[in-house]
Amino acid sequence: VQQIVDWRTQLDAGGGTNAFDRNEFLPSVILKYILNEKQNLRFGASKTYTLPQFKERALFIYEDVTEIKIGNPNLYPSQNYNVDIKWEMFPKSEELISFTAFGKYILDPINEIVMASSTNDITWVNIGDNGYVVGGEFEIRKNLFKIEGDLVNKLTAGMNVSYMKTHQKIDAEKIREETKGRINTNLTDAESSFTGGSDLLIKADIFYSRDWKNDKGMTATLAYSHYSDRLYALGVEQQGNLVDKGMGALDFILKTKLNKNLGLDFTARNILNPEFKRVQENASGDLPAVTYKRGAFFGLGLSYQF
Repeated sequence: VQQIVDWRTQLDAGGGTNAFDRNEFLPSVILKYILNEKQNLRFGASKTYTLPQFKERALFIYEDVTEIKIGNPNLYPSQNYNVDIKWEMFPKSEELISFTAFGKYILDPINEIVMASSTNDITWVNIGDNGYVVGGEFEIRKNLFKIEGDLVNKLTAGMNVSYMKTHQKIDAEKIREETKGRINTNLTDAESSFTGGSDLLIKADIFYSRDWKNDKGMTATLAYSHYSDRLYALGVEQQGNLVDKGMGALDFILKTKLNKNLGLDFTARNILNPEFKRVQENASGDLPAVTYKRGAFFGLGLSYQF
């Protein structure tokens, strides 16, 4: 794994360069034990790494709509050790019920933090020596009805629910040493969950498909997704963390085939148009940092296949 960043920006007019060059050994094993003709037991273990993005390592000011982010040239990849065990059952064709338990141990986890500055700029650091994730996942897919024959006519429903807990220790001295004092921050907490991760994730959908004669047909999907509160950036100087409050989204997608060549599609995304809220958690109560609505999006498309 090799990454080299050269820069000359308003933050460092003289310019500079930074690089890391590492050899990674990434073993992976997947085992499956067949319990019977409808049930399997799976085990997986692997080692992976998380590579920093360009804007996370480049020393320049990245101006987002509502905030300013500054890259950290001393950021480097974290190493992940993953394990999971899964039980799955196939009651009928195209149907599934499964339970999964998983865990992840992370060395040098990468997190976003609020810099100690008057403008509350955000940067990325290897927050501490290690952290971990433990959780479980449940998935089900069921045919509500299905008419067998040459022409498809079926209605299916599915749901995926995952719950996990993350934990990491915060080491301000490690940050100062690895950034050569450039990022000298006083983080509010000594430990936290991971930034960007929600404890609870829910996805559910209903899918309808039907074929008519003469190459005509249609599919319709109604999909809903939800995430619980997630940590956006760690607070400093006794200020609370920035947290994105939980929210959900509802989408509808309709695809039709009018004949062998012509198709008409309709999409409606973010139908519920919930309000996005980012707050700064403090002992006296949450303070709003960012609030907006994305709006609902509708689209109509015509396609022709030769």
